[in-house]
Amino acid sequence: MANPREEAKKYLAAHQIPQMFESLLSCLMLERPEDPVEYVARKMSQIKDIGLQNVNWETFVFHLHPYRDNLRRKLIKDGSRFDKETETEEQAKGDLPKDMHALSTDATYKPEVFQLTETQ
Repeated sequence: MANPREEAKKYLAAHQIPQMFESLLSCLMLERPEDPVEYVARKMSQIKDIGLQNVNWETFVFHLHPYRDNLRRKLIKDGSRFDKETETEEQAKGDLPKDMHALSTDATYKPEVFQLTETQ
């Protein structure tokens, strides 16, 4: 017979419940809406549309990252993975000079993953 605690952990992981709540908490902390219940209801609707398997802690705050600012992306080159991402996007549009194409690498963005921890 399976341990009820382990079964609960498996259920949460299988249904990506931690990722959903991390996503909701992240955007609530940053945006601080007047009506958090309505806000969460709207975000839950968006989660249904994009699919829970596509949700992580930064789903709703991704655009707020300082490296996502278009002006910054064009003017500041600091060797970050966002520079490579910008180069790849510009290469796809044909906006990069030919010699810059060689510098482009795979810029597939992968978010950092939070690990849930338990206290004993």
